[in-house]
Amino acid sequence: MYFFEWLMYDGRTKNDYEALTKDDKNTSNKKKPPIRTTQSVSKKITDNESLYDYNATYIDVRTPNDEKRGLITLIFGGGGAGLLWMLGIVLSYVVNDYSTGYKADQTPLEVVDYLFLATIPLIPIVSLFFYFKYVFFYLRLEAFTARRLIVRFNRITRKIYLLRPNHLGGIVALDWDTAEVCIDPKMSELDGTGGFVVLGWEKESNSVRDVHGNLKDDFEITFVGRPTRNASELLAFWEYIRRYMEDGPEAAPKPEKLIGKFPWPWRSFMAVWRLDRHFVKAPELWIFVIIYCLLAPLILVHACAHWISLLLCYEPKFPRSIENAGD
Repeated sequence: MYFFEWLMYDGRTKNDYEALTKDDKNTSNKKKPPIRTTQSVSKKITDNESLYDYNATYIDVRTPNDEKRGLITLIFGGGGAGLLWMLGIVLSYVVNDYSTGYKADQTPLEVVDYLFLATIPLIPIVSLFFYFKYVFFYLRLEAFTARRLIVRFNRITRKIYLLRPNHLGGIVALDWDTAEVCIDPKMSELDGTGGFVVLGWEKESNSVRDVHGNLKDDFEITFVGRPTRNASELLAFWEYIRRYMEDGPEAAPKPEKLIGKFPWPWRSFMAVWRLDRHFVKAPELWIFVIIYCLLAPLILVHACAHWISLLLCYEPKFPRSIENAGD
């Protein structure tokens, strides 16, 4: 779920910022500069079904990979559960044999048997040690962590707040006016397929602060919104956010439906199913419905892992200082 966010944060902490900016300047003539928050990019607007909350002070927006989860829980989580099960079985046999003094075939234990019983639990214990040292971190990309990442746009404080776990950068407050939007207003419709808004803040902008308001000497990048179907939808979605922040709620009205946060099991199934109502209007795409029906058993397994990963996570909340900001 948080794979790309983790790659971004991990790379940010390991790479030299000066070297990155130097390389960026050397290739600047090949790249189009990012646009500013004051620049309009579309005559249309859409909320892109990406809002968790909406009021006159702020909007809470999802990140692109919210529903992409379950496989890591199924593979890595299943492996960890298997090791714990193995340890439990081994310990039950060891305790039973030690307490009775006999093997399963009712023959008395000998010295070599006691040595064997003392060493055999080391196999799952050592395996679990390496699992927690090298594998468990990747499981935390979608389990035993925050259930979702939230990007809050507060039009009163003119701040963007990122709600993230500490291992993905933590909670930060960013200036709306210094944000750089990585969108090409002249992109082709195909370029916007599966796209999302990318916001960045340079290290020199001095606009990155932690949850306590202390200035952080670092740069920031965040991804915003559900992946779009084409460029028009992507540009209209950013225009919706921009107008809300610049012109107010009247210019970007409340969506008909907000995203629910409760982990209902059918939401996990629909997230894995991925085919929405738009397929009904395109008969040439009905073949995918047939394919998905044939893959139904695998989809159900994935959906169960998706739901379990949600149940293993906690619902994140902004600290009180941010919740009350702008009131």
